[in-house]
Amino acid sequence: MGELSVLENTDNIMDVVKSGDREALMALIGQGETEEKPKTGLTRLNINYDTDDDEGNTLKKGAWKVFHDGAYVYADTVTFRPMARYYEWSVYDAEEGKISCRSTQEPKLEHQFPDTSGGNKCGRLSKSEEQELGEDHPKTLASRLATCNQVFYAVISMEGKTATGTDVKITDLPVVAYFKRSGFRPAREAIDRLPKGTLMSEQLFDLTTQRHKMGSVTYFTPVFTPSKTLKMKEEDFETTGMFVQTVAASNHRILEQHKEALKGKASEQEIDLAADFN
Repeated sequence: MGELSVLENTDNIMDVVKSGDREALMALIGQGETEEKPKTGLTRLNINYDTDDDEGNTLKKGAWKVFHDGAYVYADTVTFRPMARYYEWSVYDAEEGKISCRSTQEPKLEHQFPDTSGGNKCGRLSKSEEQELGEDHPKTLASRLATCNQVFYAVISMEGKTATGTDVKITDLPVVAYFKRSGFRPAREAIDRLPKGTLMSEQLFDLTTQRHKMGSVTYFTPVFTPSKTLKMKEEDFETTGMFVQTVAASNHRILEQHKEALKGKASEQEIDLAADFN
């Protein structure tokens, strides 16, 4: 839902007009900012695949990038401290250029993963279900569009540069990072190899990338190198709690969409059933 009308949301319009507040007056008379407000929430850590930016600055493919203080910062190595890791299923619509289906985030792959389409795992079937349907069945083809992501909530530090070459030092920045497809296994193995009983948040990694080439396609995978162990402090528990609350809020939104989608499916079934008797 969009914002309330400025006219409806102003208790005393004449007070605004007479106040001398130029920004408030501009908003009232239709001269306020029209650009989209930046989205709030965790910034995302990604591998950069762009060769240049909108201003023509040359960028290094395979470097890590994060949006910080109004600009992207790039670095070959990031100090990565994972505080929590969840799994999520999603489907990316290439034509629309956005995610068309997303599931809840869960700590184990065995969970059901209710999704925004009213199903589970964004339609992903088990191997046995795909084999029973056959390779060319529409449900099998749709199933393989669903991708499993590992979603890491982490704290990073890095010494990087902006696209224009300005040095930037980042310390203990909370981020979210998604690892899927070729990045899924390295990320999972990094956690699986931790000593038994060790919290992932007690381990620091030097996070770099490895370049691969398959035919004409070049891609990069994350490389997790253990560098240092830490003891949890009070602020670390608070950060972990913040991440868990973030996931809970996201899952709540997904479940609301899941319920709405189920209602829509029920309505469609009622219409189909009614048609059978008419």
